[in-house]
This record gives sequence, C-alpha cells and structure tokens, in this order.
Amino acid sequence: MATIMLVVVLVVVVAVAGVTYVFVFASSGSSGAKTTTSTLSIGTATSNLPTTTMTIGSSTTGTTGLTHYSGSFNYSIPTGPSGVRSLPNGTAQYYNSTEAASGTFTFFIAADNFSGSGTGHGIITITTRGFCAGSQTIPYTFIVPDATTVLGGNITVFFSSPVPANYTVPLTCTGSMTGASTANNPWSYLPEYPGEFTIPLASLPASEVFHGTPSTIWWWGYSIKQTS
Repeated sequence: MATIMLVVVLVVVVAVAGVTYVFVFASSGSSGAKTTTSTLSIGTATSNLPTTTMTIGSSTTGTTGLTHYSGSFNYSIPTGPSGVRSLPNGTAQYYNSTEAASGTFTFFIAADNFSGSGTGHGIITITTRGFCAGSQTIPYTFIVPDATTVLGGNITVFFSSPVPANYTVPLTCTGSMTGASTANNPWSYLPEYPGEFTIPLASLPASEVFHGTPSTIWWWGYSIKQTS
C-alpha cells in the first residue's frame, strides 16, 4: 500500500517597527503521525534608532588616563674600536675610543596598568685615538619599550633598539700593523647609558649627573619632567 504524505505550510508575515518577521509553520503527516516545525526568520530592518559598533581587537587609546613625560640625556664612556700591538723593544701601543651621545625622548604611562612606552632620538660621536685614529658622528632613533610605575613611588624607564644598530669608524693607522690586534669595529652602542634608570616620582622634575672612573670621560646624566 502506498504511503500518503500531507504537507501543510503556513506563512505569516508580521512587520513591527520596521523589522520584518517571517514565521513559517510546516506540518506533515503520514499514517496518522504528525510532525510540526516552526522557523523564525528576521529580515532586513531599517530603523532610525541610534546604533553602536563594537570592535574587538587592536584599539588606539586616547589621552584619557595617560600621563606624558619628556626627558633628555647625555653620556661619555670609554668604549668603541680598540687595539694593541707589541713593539720590538717589548713595549705595547694602543688605540682606544670614546662614545659621546646626547638626545631627547618622550613616553607615556597609562593609569590602568601603570605602564607605557615611547620614542626618542640622539646623536653619537665616536672618537678613536692612538696608532689608529678616526671619528664618526651618527644620528639615530630608538624606542622606550617600557616605562612603569608598577613599583609604587618610583618610575623606571628602559631604552633599546637604536637605528642604526651599530657604527663603523673609518680608521687611519700609522706604523707597522704586523702583530696588531684590532677589535670592536663595527661596534654596537646603547641609545642611553646605562640603558635604564629609576627615580622617585616625587623628585620630578629631576636632573641627575653621574661620574665614573677611570677619568672624566666616564660620565652620564639625564633630566625628566611630566608634561601632561
């Protein structure tokens, strides 16, 4: 005996506040058994109500909750290309270098996570003296990858990634280079010496100068202030 299928479809269209709702009711039966399903479809809606768009992912934070700082630095340290050679009389001769740099930087710290970042630029001059001599001056940029007040009353600022990342000093050497040992050319450098500093927030604006050994060429300093 053949099975008889009966399908009844009822479509109801309702428009409310500019939104079209389509209700589809389907009913089928066979041998006394019935199955009823319903489907709700929401069509295109046109409304004059305000809309809100939310994007999840990267975002640009405004100035709300950010504290901005600016600063400057300078340093002179005995590092760079160097070398030594032995003379027939048993003595040695050397050449050595000095890095002298200065620059400025800016950064921010956010109130929600007590951390931030920034950028800066500087100029470094490398001067080499001895049986090999030369000088090179390079403008460079760098980043402040992290600045933080997470340690309470102190602010800590880190410096890194100078561009270019290293330098080469053109050297002119005198005398025999037989047996001479040369090194550190090209040579990398720190955008700010010693690469980070920590100061009490209560001391702002602050200016610090440090001196080292073995001579007056070993010194560094910085100044920092809040700008907004």
